[in-house]
Amino acid sequence: MEGDDLESTKHIGAFLDSRCVGVLSLFETTSPYLIEKHQYQLRGMAVNPNYRGQSIGKKLVLFSETELKTLNIELLWCNARASAVGFYKKLNFEINSDEFQIPNIGPHYSMFKKLA
Repeated sequence: MEGDDLESTKHIGAFLDSRCVGVLSLFETTSPYLIEKHQYQLRGMAVNPNYRGQSIGKKLVLFSETELKTLNIELLWCNARASAVGFYKKLNFEINSDEFQIPNIGPHYSMFKKLA
């Protein structure tokens, strides 16, 4: 993805028995919907289908939040697939946009969580 190689970008993985079973990336960028100065966007989150339902995604997000707090980041946001809104709501993210389409991917919502 664009920005993968920036020094500020963070790539986080979940591993079981040396096998990568989940990933996400964090990009230092601002949301057009939010005013906080210090923001990161969560992108590219995925969990291997064979390992879903084991809280791996939740653990990845919570670990990311802890890491960002150490950097004094105020807010984490994402463009969540409509089908994943419930997952993010359980982690205390809030919707802050109407539904929108990402071409070739489908319906999404902008969601955020204040970290500070």
